[in-house]
Amino acid sequence: MPPLPLIDQDSLCPPALVATRRGGSDPDRYVAPTRDERDAIRDAITMLVKTGPPDRRAAERAADRAGFEIVDLEELPGTVLVREVEARRRGGGAYLVRFEARARTTAIGAPHTFFDEGTLPIAYALFQRTDAVALFINTAHRYKTSQVDREGGHPSDVAHNAVSLFQAATDGLVRAIPSPTIVQLHGFARANGATVVVSAGETRPGDPLVARVTHALANVMTGVLRYPEDSEELGATTNVQGELVRKAGGRFLHVELESNLRRAMLRDQGLRARLLDALAVALDDRAS
Repeated sequence: MPPLPLIDQDSLCPPALVATRRGGSDPDRYVAPTRDERDAIRDAITMLVKTGPPDRRAAERAADRAGFEIVDLEELPGTVLVREVEARRRGGGAYLVRFEARARTTAIGAPHTFFDEGTLPIAYALFQRTDAVALFINTAHRYKTSQVDREGGHPSDVAHNAVSLFQAATDGLVRAIPSPTIVQLHGFARANGATVVVSAGETRPGDPLVARVTHALANVMTGVLRYPEDSEELGATTNVQGELVRKAGGRFLHVELESNLRRAMLRDQGLRARLLDALAVALDDRAS
């Protein structure tokens, strides 16, 4: 069966968020940030998430040090977008913060929105369904925008770069929220019988959140696997955001979506709603 075509994912997201990714596959788009820039983004996110509007001016000053600005998102009152200013685009990511979130300890991430096609609108839809406090996305392709480093990795692969602005923003988030839950959406293409692989980013089995999410999704579709119990792959054990969140006492949930499933979710609003509603309910501790 040939892969389903991918629909225009940009139509499912706010234009301002889509615009932050413009030119994100250009060669050499990614530029490594300085320590001061990382500290600035960390501090800006901490202030926005922890205090909100009363600290907005201070957050704006911090963001400006890193070449970012903070703007209101027209489609979502009470939500701001932390984005690179036009003249200083270098793949530093984009960050939505919702001031009056119901799920104050839950944040959504999509660090590979170019390579893992479709994860941008799916992550945005999950951000909406969970009423999460934040949504973090990358703005540079994980491979095309930086050269291979001495360790054989790409600095623009922010899920594996501990000194990126994406990591700094995650640091800011965990400093602002006691025991946060960070959910990252990723994609895979291998036809190994799986449609979804759910992981906590650790080789130790028996994670209760992984079990709850797997059970919820399995009620909607087939091929939902747990790492490491059911799958030996796609466990996110080298994901640097996962390591940071766990060290801070929070929970990290890594959800891998097969390529045809992502395409089907974007084309079928009902399927998308069923899957994301099941995931949202499983993430809500009040429902457990």
